[in-house]
Amino acid sequence: MTIHMNKVAAIAQVKTKAFMGKNCIIMPLFAIGFTFIMRLLYHNMDMGSDAPMEMLDAYVLSMGLVMNLSMTGVYCPCLLLAEEKEKNTLRVLMTSSVNGLEFFLGSILPVFVISVIINFLLMPISGFMITGSSLAVFSAVSILSSLTSCIIGMLLGIFAKNQVSAGTLITPVALILMLIPMFADMIDELSNVSRFLFTGILMDMVSDISKNADKIIKPESIAILIAEVVVSIVLFIFFYRKNGFEKD
Repeated sequence: MTIHMNKVAAIAQVKTKAFMGKNCIIMPLFAIGFTFIMRLLYHNMDMGSDAPMEMLDAYVLSMGLVMNLSMTGVYCPCLLLAEEKEKNTLRVLMTSSVNGLEFFLGSILPVFVISVIINFLLMPISGFMITGSSLAVFSAVSILSSLTSCIIGMLLGIFAKNQVSAGTLITPVALILMLIPMFADMIDELSNVSRFLFTGILMDMVSDISKNADKIIKPESIAILIAEVVVSIVLFIFFYRKNGFEKD
């Protein structure tokens, strides 16, 4: 399948404009606001001498990252695709000279880039800065996690008939990606599940960075991240070939 970058760029431009609408732009803003408020709360609470402020800032960062991946990465691609269906512009595009791969790349690119940028912006907002070799590892894990979340969003978008059904589909997935890692430290059963989620791996990595651990990410975690990207792509390709971008 041939990819024409000018078509990808044109679709990306349209999607970027749509992303700036009130339904989508609120998601990254919510992640930023959530992180800022959580930092203020932790800084104004007496957490005791056994909770160093750096570790608390790291926890705030990890929660902000998970929120961003779930709300921006998963929610926005799905909502934008559902919006295309509502406006009936998707069928027009698919019957024009734009192929499925070009539409997919053009649709996912703006959200992916914004999601990655927000991941890095959350560091100064949370007060926990990652530097040196840890930053390189953080960048790789953050990028892989953002990519996975965006592909999942596009996958859910195939099954969303409109924006209302998109919200119904996204909610349980977003809750799983957010709540399981957030409560993993409290419940052992959730901890066992969290280490297989890209959001859980990202949270654990940030925690290990704050603790100056010798290994901030395990080899099996890297393998899981890569596997999740591959599985997401395979599932998307399967359902796209079966249904296209619309499931009747």
